[in-house]
Amino acid sequence: MRRLGSLSVFVLFFVTGTAACGGDDPAPSAGPSDAEGEVDEEDGALPKCELAVSKGPWVVAVDGTTAKVRWESCRSGGGALTFAPEAGGASTRQGSAVSQAIVTTNNEVPFRRTGDWAGTYFMHEVALKDLAPSTCYAYALEQDTTAKGRFCTARPSGESFTFATIGDTNPGLGDLTVLQDTIYGKKPELTVHMGDIQYYSSGLESYGTWMELMRPMLRGAAFFPAIGNHEFEKPLEREEYVERFWGNPGFDGNSDYYRLQWGGVWFFALNTEIEMGDGSPQMKWFAEKLDDATKKPGYRFAVVYFHRPFVTCGDTDQKDALRKLYQPLFTKYAVKLVVAGHVHGYERFEFDDVTWLTSGGGGAKLSKMDANVSRPECVDRKASGAFWNATLITVKPGEIAGVTYDAKGALRDSFTRVVP
Repeated sequence: MRRLGSLSVFVLFFVTGTAACGGDDPAPSAGPSDAEGEVDEEDGALPKCELAVSKGPWVVAVDGTTAKVRWESCRSGGGALTFAPEAGGASTRQGSAVSQAIVTTNNEVPFRRTGDWAGTYFMHEVALKDLAPSTCYAYALEQDTTAKGRFCTARPSGESFTFATIGDTNPGLGDLTVLQDTIYGKKPELTVHMGDIQYYSSGLESYGTWMELMRPMLRGAAFFPAIGNHEFEKPLEREEYVERFWGNPGFDGNSDYYRLQWGGVWFFALNTEIEMGDGSPQMKWFAEKLDDATKKPGYRFAVVYFHRPFVTCGDTDQKDALRKLYQPLFTKYAVKLVVAGHVHGYERFEFDDVTWLTSGGGGAKLSKMDANVSRPECVDRKASGAFWNATLITVKPGEIAGVTYDAKGALRDSFTRVVP
């Protein structure tokens, strides 16, 4: 069990307003980056990075009126973006706050002759405010106008919306090109990710290559990840990469667990890699915030998502004790959908008035989905398969409708259920 403590790898400074402060001056000793190429085979020299945009952009922490756009640069100095409603309207420019990050570890990917390299990097964040609810925006970075994306602000209760679920994303192994085109061509408004965001262990990707391969997901919708066990593969990976890129992606919690609201539906991201049992800080937080959410005007139901499954017929343990512990809260507060990853494939269960999805088919080595089919819960498994996948879920007045696609873009499961 691991929990992120205080961080010491960041020295913060800020660029405010819209005027660039030295933005055209390259850093005198910019850190090397995967984005600039491969390791030199003759002398082993690491590639030098001088890119204005070396990773990203992506969007986190979105509600009805605010959003945060982030990206990494190898250069010091200011940054900015322009954004406008997709449906048309005036374009607005806003400068970024910049934080300097000293990365101390080299994470090499020998098979690709590349990696994520130690050095000095600069994280940009634009905190957008006073946005219009129920509105989708297009944005582009000023330092590289090809670095652009979209996001939508949260809807008020009762309005329909669509979100995507995916987990265990290992695009260096599994080709997710068609799957991402299929999912994000339908323009979901947010993505909830079940953790195991990137796989150094596959030997096939670094964060630099991962961000390029997962570009449609990152640039196609707001991104709300949970924490998985593969966020700790390398020394300081959680601190120097995961926290730097995805830290505090939601509200009313922290990087381990948090919540957000969309259309009267409350989403809760939990962390199965730290203590979440009876009396734990995480369970206390969940019970309190879930109770609080039900008292909000327009509350409909809740979606809970995390990494390790509470129920599965696949080739891993299931969290029976935690399911029994959390089930009374699910029943009391109308939790209607629980989504997990960790098992590399797809499953859908229906019992205890909850739809349970295993959405861990993001490209990693596929699991044996029937390895524990003798478990009693498996009689309630309605669909399953060892295939790479993502699911689109549309929330409508009185119902949710889910459709699951595989890596070839083929429809593999669909379901509809009644919800408040």
